[in-house]
Amino acid sequence: MRICVDLTSLADNFSGIERFALSITKELLRDEKHHWILLFKNSIHKEFEKVQAEKIVLKGNNKLVFNQIILPLNLLKIKADRYFFPAFPAPFFFFNKDAFNTIHDLSCWDCPGSNKRYMIWYFKLMYWKASLFNKKIVTVSEFSKNRICSILHVKPQNIVVVYNGVSKQFNSEKIDDSRKKQVVDKYSLPSSYILSLSTLEPRKNLRLLLDACAELYEEGVVDDIVLAGRKGWKMNDFLSGYQEEFLSHVYFTGFVDDEDLPAIYKMAKLFVFPSQYEGFGIPPLEAMACGTRVVSSDAASMPEVLGNAAVYFKSKNLPALKIVLKNELNLVEGNSTFAESGIQQAKKFNWNNEAVKLICFFCECQ
Repeated sequence: MRICVDLTSLADNFSGIERFALSITKELLRDEKHHWILLFKNSIHKEFEKVQAEKIVLKGNNKLVFNQIILPLNLLKIKADRYFFPAFPAPFFFFNKDAFNTIHDLSCWDCPGSNKRYMIWYFKLMYWKASLFNKKIVTVSEFSKNRICSILHVKPQNIVVVYNGVSKQFNSEKIDDSRKKQVVDKYSLPSSYILSLSTLEPRKNLRLLLDACAELYEEGVVDDIVLAGRKGWKMNDFLSGYQEEFLSHVYFTGFVDDEDLPAIYKMAKLFVFPSQYEGFGIPPLEAMACGTRVVSSDAASMPEVLGNAAVYFKSKNLPALKIVLKNELNLVEGNSTFAESGIQQAKKFNWNNEAVKLICFFCECQ
């Protein structure tokens, strides 16, 4: 088959959605029985410069114009048996029965405060169109599949769950002191810390984590906190109301380069993921693969993804989070049983297995 994959989103903000698009495509390309056509925006992404595939670069600056005019006009010129959109659904004016759209979550319905109002309506429109005209849907968890069936009324047999995988760079091997120093210096990190990694935006619920840590700091339980990830929207007053002394123990890394992520996970004494809503949620799984203990909210897909290897607290419940943090920080650091259960949970999520599942879905849908 000739399979066209839209990778134009890799030119924009790099988050969990773009990581899924990049990683699943790299694994799909291992199947040499098919002819792969890769679409890029403005330049070929560095991860695909040397791969054997047909590569097409489309030019454009304005995001909306590119996605809804330039991209669909060029898609019409490409002869393919399957069109795969791993980050976002196909452009609104691209109608093709062989389009496979990825819907990572339905936060525009389930968590409407997660984005600007016009973006909420934009995504609702795109998802409705995908469910009505391109009925083959890829999603990343059973949780998201159930929400898509319920809200968009897509039949379960027209949806395939393709989980995120954990890349091999995330492992429990120890890092040497020189590498530690390199990463500490690059991101101005403390020597030991509680870590949370995500886009800094309201639905990630980081304010709840800071509230809990601020109170535990006063009790002498918590010291340094690292919030890693790029700044999202509606975060200008994120730190208002906290004491300056506490804020001096809160560190922001900004966007973290992929090669530095394993070290940042491994140096953390605890990884906390307080998110209110996730279609999948890859950071806590990566932390587990690195042997770091994980505390997570019990929201959305998190219990499905993390299984029994995480310690959960009731989402949005400050007292519950404080109790869990206090208990976990009082445990002996390096608890091997806890770490091993996380490592084994992370091993369940493999990009190769998910790529095989996806190709089978491509072949079965006629």
